[in-house]
Amino acid sequence: LKGIGPTYMDKTGRNGLRVGDIESPDFMSLYQNLKKKHLKLLEIYPPIDFDLEAEEEKWMTCLETLKSLKKVDGEYFVNQALSNGQSILAEGAQGSMLDIDFGTYPFVTSSNTVTSGVCNGLGVAPSKIGEVIGITKAYCTRVGSGPFPTEQDNETGEFLRKEGAEFGATTGRPRRCGWIDIPQLKYTIMLNGVTQLVVTKIDVLNNFDQIEAGILYKCDEGGTDELPYDLVGNELTVCYDSFPGWQTDLDNATSYEDLPANAQTFIEKLEGLLQVPITMVSTGPERKKLIRKEALVG
Repeated sequence: LKGIGPTYMDKTGRNGLRVGDIESPDFMSLYQNLKKKHLKLLEIYPPIDFDLEAEEEKWMTCLETLKSLKKVDGEYFVNQALSNGQSILAEGAQGSMLDIDFGTYPFVTSSNTVTSGVCNGLGVAPSKIGEVIGITKAYCTRVGSGPFPTEQDNETGEFLRKEGAEFGATTGRPRRCGWIDIPQLKYTIMLNGVTQLVVTKIDVLNNFDQIEAGILYKCDEGGTDELPYDLVGNELTVCYDSFPGWQTDLDNATSYEDLPANAQTFIEKLEGLLQVPITMVSTGPERKKLIRKEALVG
């Protein structure tokens, strides 16, 4: 029962434990009931060698530490801060195409990863959300299985993986890589109400003489820039636009004007296709490599 899925299974089954429950006099009863359920589920699978008592002991020790910390009612805490005029930055942890409702189902996570997740995650009203900053790489990646229309399962994908260090932070598993996907970006911009966009890792494209961008899908009904309902089952052909590369490093670029002309053209073409202001681009992993750009649309 690894991963976040079993946790959300408990939540939607309305028998999961919440942080506030650790102070409840009924906590051990709730815990024992949930443990019994989990052990029953494990009977479905091949035997697993683990020491339940040892794991429980570590967990209970952690709970004692948790009890010693100050706890707040998050929804009241956040809304009071907003009422006091404070600014709050909510950061999403996963890509929009992993959203349980609007992502590439069933190859998704167990929660809402789009902007609406801020509302049900923090307990704030949709009207309280102001600026929505979307972040995308200058190319496309995916971890694990699932549809990937612009994937480059070839030398191009391998080069993107190497240059972008596209390996899982925890497992070291290589990420799948491909060209930027405009229909998917338009879709996620729409879902999230993105008001400005940040394009990262343009330096990964430094050595390409030609850079591709998937701009349309061809499917049974013809060309479209909209995602089909069943992205998993559809046989899609991607139509690409090609842009000249800049074939130079960007180490000395400290302003947008310092970027090569072809790099600026690429960014501005993306901005025109997406019809959302691109306000920052990054040319490396360091904070100083984040370059501000004046919006051309919006």
